[in-house]
Amino acid sequence: MAKMRIFIGQAVSGEDLNQLYKEMDAVYLSLDKAGHLHYCTLKENGQNFSKKTKMEMMKHAFNEIDKSDAFLAIVRSEKRSEGMLIEIGYVMAKKKKLILVVKKDVKNTYLRDLADKVIEFNDINDLSKQLEGLK
Repeated sequence: MAKMRIFIGQAVSGEDLNQLYKEMDAVYLSLDKAGHLHYCTLKENGQNFSKKTKMEMMKHAFNEIDKSDAFLAIVRSEKRSEGMLIEIGYVMAKKKKLILVVKKDVKNTYLRDLADKVIEFNDINDLSKQLEGLK
């Protein structure tokens, strides 16, 4: 299995940050078990990042995406994340692998059609199990 460096993108604005941190711990552990490297701006730069401008945040994300082999987009709801959609556009322009992780009850998204791999999940335990087998 080839080891990948995976950038993790997700909606953050308006979300429960404590819940996101817990979920990222589980995602990191699962990707470790699968043998992959990972980077999540929320996890690595959390509190400091909120002081940055949107442009600084996007430049930082693009820099980290450039260093990555794949982008793991986590979609938990139908609510759109402009930042993540911009990141996905960048990923596609750079011809990086797009892995969509989407909650099963999310129907209104075209991202499934754009992704190289789609993982549908019910809850964080289901997601963790599936990510452990990510190739």
